[in-house]
Amino acid sequence: MTQFLTHFHGPVIYLIVAGLLVAESGFAIGFFVPGEISMVLGGVLAREHRVSIVVMVIVAVTAAIGSYLIGYGVGRLILPWILAHTRLERHPMVARSRQLLARRGGPAVAVARFIAVVRAVMPALAGLSDLRFSTFVVFDVIGGVVWATLYTLLGYALGTAYQHALHTIGVWTYVAAGVVVVGVGGVHLWRVHRARHSRAESTAPSVPSGRPPQ
Repeated sequence: MTQFLTHFHGPVIYLIVAGLLVAESGFAIGFFVPGEISMVLGGVLAREHRVSIVVMVIVAVTAAIGSYLIGYGVGRLILPWILAHTRLERHPMVARSRQLLARRGGPAVAVARFIAVVRAVMPALAGLSDLRFSTFVVFDVIGGVVWATLYTLLGYALGTAYQHALHTIGVWTYVAAGVVVVGVGGVHLWRVHRARHSRAESTAPSVPSGRPPQ
C-alpha cells in the first residue's frame, strides 16, 4: 500500500484515497481495504508536497461520510432481500441487532469509525435496522469529520515516522474489533442460556402443595 501510493502525485492520490474509503465502508469489504491507512499515507504525502493537506482532509471527510451513506443504502435496499433468500431473517441475532441499532444506533455509528472490521459493516447494519435516516446522517457526519480529519492530520504530523504509527494503529484497531466480537458473542451466549433456563423452568412439572389425600 505504501509503495503503491508513493508512485502518484496530485489528483490521482485524492482519487485513490477516496476510492479506498468508499470501498471499505460503502461495500462492506473493510476486511481487505485499509481505509485509515490510506488517510495516514495521504497526510504523509501532503507533508511531502505531493498533495494539498487542506484538499486531502476535505477529500477524506467527504469520502468517509459518503461511504457510510452508500453502506446505509445497501443495508436498506439490498440486505433485506439477501436475508429473505438465505433464511437468516428470523435468526435471533439478526433481530436483536436490528432492535438494538434502531434504539441506540446513533452513537454506535460514530464510534464504529475507529474499530476495524466493525467500521466496514456498521452502515449496512444501520440501514437494515431501520435506524432513522436523519439520526444516521447526524452521527455519520460527526464520526466522519472527526475520524478522517484525525487520521489525515496524524499522517501529516508524523511525516517519515508514519510506519511505526501505522503498525500501532493496525494492532489496536484489530484488538478493539476482537473485544467487540468477544463481547457480542458473550452476550449472545448468555441470552441463549437464559432463554433455555426460562423454558426449562416453565416446562418443569409443578410440585403439589399440602399433604396428599388420605
